[in-house]
Amino acid sequence: MRALGRLLRLSLAPTAAADVVAGTVAGAGRWPGGAEPFFLILASLSVYHGGMVLNDWRDREEDRRVRPDRPIPSGRIPARAAATLGFVLLAAGPAIALLASRPCAAALGAVALAALAYDLALRGAWIGPALLAFCRGGNLTAGLLLGTRGEAGWPVLLPAILYGGYVFAVSRLARLEDAEPETRARASPALHLAIASFALVLAPCAGILHPFESRVRMWAALLLAGAGAIGLIQAARGRGPWSAGDVTWATGLALRRLLVFTAAVALSAGGSAAWLAAGAILLGYPLAYALRGVFPPS
Repeated sequence: MRALGRLLRLSLAPTAAADVVAGTVAGAGRWPGGAEPFFLILASLSVYHGGMVLNDWRDREEDRRVRPDRPIPSGRIPARAAATLGFVLLAAGPAIALLASRPCAAALGAVALAALAYDLALRGAWIGPALLAFCRGGNLTAGLLLGTRGEAGWPVLLPAILYGGYVFAVSRLARLEDAEPETRARASPALHLAIASFALVLAPCAGILHPFESRVRMWAALLLAGAGAIGLIQAARGRGPWSAGDVTWATGLALRRLLVFTAAVALSAGGSAAWLAAGAILLGYPLAYALRGVFPPS
């Protein structure tokens, strides 16, 4: 069971669920009644963890050399079983999302295809991060579409675009961990952190979906996003040559702020349910930390 949880990366589940919660509350201005939001959360988790499983399956030969303790190379999970599980989860996600709405199913279907493309082939220096950004932005979009019932215009996509930009910058940063020192210096890890912090500061722009409903919540969202961004900027300042360890640490710092980003989105446009939604999202921190001890994310 522990090997399966590690293969699924269960400790990362709170961020995937948070995307849908934030998008739904921001799009609707409230928490919709009925079972649809819960079906969408389940669908999102299915696609997310299916992509994680296929990623490990695709990397199984390399992992035998450098990470032999992972579930597949260690033999605890057979490769064929892992591949079957990954494909089934990816396919099941959009099907489950149909129980929420057709637009949500279409959004998660696109996310599943992008995850499949990344896992099996497209991992280039630019296309790889772009696909990861599309996946996380699409995950948030699914929640926004549920909240707005697919009736809003282009502004509904703004939070997802900013979220995708944040993930793109962090993904580009993460690639520098294994780069040569000269390549790492030219790529400027600090610049990637600066771009991510800029996108994070703009997360409360989701408030344009429900303008002027609550200045208190808008200021709370701005303070939350600003505090998260300041941490990233401080991490980028005053460093000499970046080592691989520095990049790993900074990437982890930025990834932990995914929950800050989605909490700020929920707060800025989430109506009366915003406080509860943002609080539930931020509780993902201790939950993820507890799960890491049982199901390490790497």
